[in-house]
Amino acid sequence: MEKENDIPNAEAENQDEFSELMEEYSLKTADSAARLTGKIIDIIDNKVIIDIGQKTEGILNKEELYDWDGSLKYNVGDSITVSCKNVNMKEGYITVSKKQVDTEDGWARVRNAHDKKLPARGKIVGLLEDNKGFKVDMGVEMFLPMSQVDVKKVKSPKNLLGKEYDFKVTRLNPREKSGVLSRRVLLEEERQTKIKQLFDSLKEGDLVKGVITSITDYGAFVNIGGLDGLIHKDNISYGRVNHPKEKLRKGDEVEAMVLGIDKDHQRVSLGLKQKYQDPWITIEEKYPVGKKIIARVTKIVSFGAFIELEEGVEGLLHISDLSWEEKTNSVEEYVAVGDKLWVQVIELKPEEKKIKLGLKQLEMRPEEKYIDKHNVGDIVKGVVKKILKSRVFIELEKGVEGVVRISDITYFRIDSPHEYLKEKKTVEAMILSDSLNSNYKVKLGIKQLSDGEWREFFNKNKPGSIIPVKIKKPSENGITVGISKNIEGFIRINEVDERKLELEEIEKRFPRGTEVEALVLNTDPEKKRIYLSMKALRKKREREEIDKYSKADNEPVTTIGDLFENAIDKKK
Repeated sequence: MEKENDIPNAEAENQDEFSELMEEYSLKTADSAARLTGKIIDIIDNKVIIDIGQKTEGILNKEELYDWDGSLKYNVGDSITVSCKNVNMKEGYITVSKKQVDTEDGWARVRNAHDKKLPARGKIVGLLEDNKGFKVDMGVEMFLPMSQVDVKKVKSPKNLLGKEYDFKVTRLNPREKSGVLSRRVLLEEERQTKIKQLFDSLKEGDLVKGVITSITDYGAFVNIGGLDGLIHKDNISYGRVNHPKEKLRKGDEVEAMVLGIDKDHQRVSLGLKQKYQDPWITIEEKYPVGKKIIARVTKIVSFGAFIELEEGVEGLLHISDLSWEEKTNSVEEYVAVGDKLWVQVIELKPEEKKIKLGLKQLEMRPEEKYIDKHNVGDIVKGVVKKILKSRVFIELEKGVEGVVRISDITYFRIDSPHEYLKEKKTVEAMILSDSLNSNYKVKLGIKQLSDGEWREFFNKNKPGSIIPVKIKKPSENGITVGISKNIEGFIRINEVDERKLELEEIEKRFPRGTEVEALVLNTDPEKKRIYLSMKALRKKREREEIDKYSKADNEPVTTIGDLFENAIDKKK
């Protein structure tokens, strides 16, 4: 019974001892605003047991240690600073708070940052409805409007949860211990500082590294230390660039050369191709006309294909240079993008940065094949396709044309080929050369077909011969006469009559088409020249008549009739 009576007395003594301890604790902590630093010794259910260096533990609500994502910010063994809330006399422990410490410290930091215009650190812990902004934990909860998060639009707000940043406190509400933050202001200030430093250090010709932030139709923007520089599409490559996306991608890291600096408008012009020598400077040495190379097809258009010879150098393979066939309907019938093929440089214009390439030129031309099958002097047939003032084009076979110069149509002068030839008519011609002309036409002649006829004429008609001719063209210098279709002669004005005739009188006496006789005065077989005379013919015939009568006077009279006729002639 004595022991049982002792138990209440023992509990009373313990309670008295705890009360004395609490009174002693209260006295000890009164000057320190009841803040205690201890170590977490256990976590039981929703209670956190903290050794606060007293004869009893501090008890903290576990919810105060949760982070924004539901994880615990502290674990057993971690040191922690808390404040005393109250003493539980009945249970024998002290209730403490971590949130109260954080709030007091956070508010002090926020006010100090606001008053002194300093940045303050905080963690984004929540996203408000309708994406209007964020909750930021700075010990106290602050509001970060969506427009103040960054200098550019935030595309994925949820990705910012849990991130720590420096913020500028733009407004405070002391009553509710809350306020408004801006990260954008700090970023813009930082950006302006960096831009100023960058402009102070940059100079034209510098090489800078950056990341492509956006691509437009006219170029690409590159972030170089907080400043966006522009690479115009003309400065991307020495070759053709239809759109910057052909060469660059957003997010690519590039090294570019500074081409221009505009401090007033904070603009920087950049170039990629300027890092390298312009390949067109030595283009004539690398790609002379006639050179054959393997190159890649980069683009197909209705009129041909663009071929990349090297970085920055493209040539055009025109549709007309794909095949020797008369007409090519589609480029895709011959080449495709990505194909590597042999081509030949057929034209080069360095000053215009243009190269013309050919595919068909790698094969023998149809005209070359035709010449290869024939010899000089061969007589061939063809259809007159086109008649110009100075030459005539004759189609010899499909894809092969010959040309006859006006001087090779006849040995005599004509004003127009139309006088001698008609379009769509089949004619014969002679091959004059085993090489093509500059336009890849077979060199032909028609007058050469009459060489045999000329030789025959010269053999049969020596000077003094009398031949029939037809008046073709009277002139002040004389009359051009036709001897045959292929042979002409000329009667000088002083060989028409004993006296010099005027053109009007010549035309009146000798209309075009009149057939007369003339005497061959002299010839030039080599130059195919024949000179005639009507005056000499008359004189010759007069002499013949005189000779005839003279001969008649010397003949003996043998009959009465002869004597009678002779007497009459003399009387006459």
